[in-house]
Amino acid sequence: MARTAEAMKVAKKMLSKPAGPFVQMDKSQSRAWPDWMTRAYRNNHFIVMIDDNCLMSDGSTAVKAMVQRHDDAVFPDHWATLQQIKNTLFGPEVTAVEYFPPQSELSNAANIYWFFIMPGMPLPVLTKRAGAA
Repeated sequence: MARTAEAMKVAKKMLSKPAGPFVQMDKSQSRAWPDWMTRAYRNNHFIVMIDDNCLMSDGSTAVKAMVQRHDDAVFPDHWATLQQIKNTLFGPEVTAVEYFPPQSELSNAANIYWFFIMPGMPLPVLTKRAGAA
């Protein structure tokens, strides 16, 4: 999303301060919310848009979170930043997966990061190397 010069000026001022706590946004305050979004949070650095009912290709439902800086810039340390946001909004013991699509499905018009939480669906994790005794 291309931001106006005025919006970028406001974003730069917000980003000059340490990140504050996330507050839930009131959906009735804006007509520009995507249809898929069920809730959203923001602080002075980021906006997090959430779809609590994201239908996955296997028919299951996941929670989809979209994270973007107010100035549309890349995250300096994106993994640690997303981990902190995930912990804050969903809990430190929740597992989330960042999505890297096939190149043919890539949509990268802005520096937007996505992660998914699959409630009730444990993800396979590495317990030992294949072939190791």
